[in-house]
Amino acid sequence: MGSEMREFSRRGAIGAAVGMGVSSALGYGHVAAFAQSLVPMPSHPLSLSRRLERSLHDGRLLVVSRSWEVEFTRQGQGIAITGTQLQAEVEAPPSLASFAEIEQSRSTANMWPILLSGNGKILVAGSGTDQEDIAAAIAEAEHVIASRPMPSSQQAAQRQFLNEMQQAGYSLLDRLPDDLFFPTGVPLQSTREISLPGGLTGQFEITYNAVAESDSLRLDHAERTILTRIGHTERHAREEWKLGEF
Repeated sequence: MGSEMREFSRRGAIGAAVGMGVSSALGYGHVAAFAQSLVPMPSHPLSLSRRLERSLHDGRLLVVSRSWEVEFTRQGQGIAITGTQLQAEVEAPPSLASFAEIEQSRSTANMWPILLSGNGKILVAGSGTDQEDIAAAIAEAEHVIASRPMPSSQQAAQRQFLNEMQQAGYSLLDRLPDDLFFPTGVPLQSTREISLPGGLTGQFEITYNAVAESDSLRLDHAERTILTRIGHTERHAREEWKLGEF
């Protein structure tokens, strides 16, 4: 899971927003921009969990599970979410034991607070699954692939290109979807064909679906999957988020 929360380390703007009020700190001249449809704020701490599963080149899995106690507080016309990590568990092959130990002990304190607008959209740390982000991730993968020497065998090329495409998919998991905490109910499915050197073709597919708790509009569960494929070889990343009572 290494860098999947790195976007949250950019806390400067959020810290300013918490101190100054959401609308003024982020440059919104009209409070109405946030007040259009204020979402109902949870009144007590909830449990937030994330399970991230990544397939490795040998078919085995790397799985990182974390959970937090989260609290929601009104900040101006928005909402600030603070969290305390409760549990971290890493399942990894023996060859990745040292990585697993580091990842399991890693603090996630710098990912908080997360700031939401009045309609429940994540500010600063969101935008991880829209079409522009997908296109940017693919473009970066194509650039890296084009800049590296072409391996001598097709099998080696396929493996190298698949690694780069997989890393592009992981970059999308570095950021949270805008509507994670208060889902809009609009799923995403995007499939892109990629032309690669040496006559190879690849496919990049991402899906995202978040379901709201029926009574409160807040997240019940969400799933995001990223599939990369070259020929008959494919790898996937899959994450699940859940928000609920203890």
